[in-house]
Amino acid sequence: MAPFIADVGNRGLGSGASFGMREKPSGRIIGVMSNFVVTPDDSEIFQETKYDEEKSNWYSNVMRDFSTGVDVFQGKFKKCLELMILCVHPDYTGKGLAKKLVKLSEEKGREIGCDVLSIQATNIITYHISKKLGFQEIHRQELDTLTDEKGRPVLDMEFLKTNGTTFLSYLTKAL
Repeated sequence: MAPFIADVGNRGLGSGASFGMREKPSGRIIGVMSNFVVTPDDSEIFQETKYDEEKSNWYSNVMRDFSTGVDVFQGKFKKCLELMILCVHPDYTGKGLAKKLVKLSEEKGREIGCDVLSIQATNIITYHISKKLGFQEIHRQELDTLTDEKGRPVLDMEFLKTNGTTFLSYLTKAL
């Protein structure tokens, strides 16, 4: 697992606002939603962390650049539940587990006094689930516009298109 993802996941696990689902017979984890609370006083979700792995550094930089300047509070919200990592085991996709995890997160957000939810959709599935549940897109980055210092594309867009990931999207939902 990339260190960047591990850092975000650990922050979510320590928040008390994350969820997991287990398969009854085996007890194995089949779904996870890692969340944490942010307020307007938090300067950045993505810290200035540097890693030894070049790809992990690149990904954390892309996500930092993507989220820079995005105001999930829009001058009217005080406390946001950031929905960060949503994963469902491949054997359980299409069964509504991701939707259930997002709804549990929404309930938890209300319970702990959040007035807005935000999610960064890094794939088309998360994007569509979020839209169906009433999230509104507030920022989008087309991935084919990302280039290296020489202006060359940094991503294999043909590969990403086969996975339905051609953009990053920041979405919010008022509670």
